[in-house]
Amino acid sequence: MDVSRWEQLTLRALHSEREDNPSIAVVHYQLALAESQQLTPMKGTRDELEELLTIKVMSCHNLANFWRNQGDDEFELKYLQLASEQVMAMVPQCPRRNCESFIASLGCCKSALIEFLKRHPNPIVARQVENINVSNQCELIARFRLH
Repeated sequence: MDVSRWEQLTLRALHSEREDNPSIAVVHYQLALAESQQLTPMKGTRDELEELLTIKVMSCHNLANFWRNQGDDEFELKYLQLASEQVMAMVPQCPRRNCESFIASLGCCKSALIEFLKRHPNPIVARQVENINVSNQCELIARFRLH
């Protein structure tokens, strides 16, 4: 699995964002996401699958963060949902099939979704979730938390 093109695109997006060029940054983030979707594991080892999942989730979170910074809650939520779909697509491949917390939660994506809801434009919704803390016992999913 060659991730060099994905890395280059992600770095270009970060650089463009730092240079205050959001239109170029979003193009590179979108290309990096598309590249992440094209990656396939060569050996199918657990480490390789974890790396692939990390790349896919990171690509989604990069776009969610980008849209959060742009003030677009709709697109932020779209990419948080896509990240959760990436995690859930990999659940059957997790060796910890009996881990109830892994299967019952969305891990990073649940955490990110709650953070999103805490900033909900409807103050009633925001107040209802403001004190929710997400903790997860699964060390595999804990790696993907959005900070």
